[in-house]
Amino acid sequence: MCMNFLFTLMSICLLWQPYSAQDSTLKVEISSIRKAQGKLWIAIYRPGEKFGGDNPDMHKIVPVNSMKNKILEFNLPEGTYAIAIFHDVNNNEELDKNLVGIPKEPYGFSNNFKPRFSAPQFKDCSFELPAQGKQISIELNN
Repeated sequence: MCMNFLFTLMSICLLWQPYSAQDSTLKVEISSIRKAQGKLWIAIYRPGEKFGGDNPDMHKIVPVNSMKNKILEFNLPEGTYAIAIFHDVNNNEELDKNLVGIPKEPYGFSNNFKPRFSAPQFKDCSFELPAQGKQISIELNN
């Protein structure tokens, strides 16, 4: 009897895997691409991170070879996120700005937030990614 119990316990321990949350799929459609050159820089932020800062939770850099809408996929845990995008048209790896700090290259944010007098905050651009996934659209400001 003791041997059967030990065998059963060992079997359960070998087969048991701790529960881990599955990633959700976030699809991001980017529209209003006006030049088929350069790269799109997409940064995904979580709450508590400096939104628009240099260290986003996740990022992608993708070449722009056409002016068609781009659809990108990210696998992320469900939660709250915000996205900032810019189109580095001249491939200098930075968002070019004029003398007063206004971007000279196309950019966009989740929720299609359009800043008026200052850069947006996380709460302006945040959205919920549910377990079943989500698709959002971001239109670049040109």
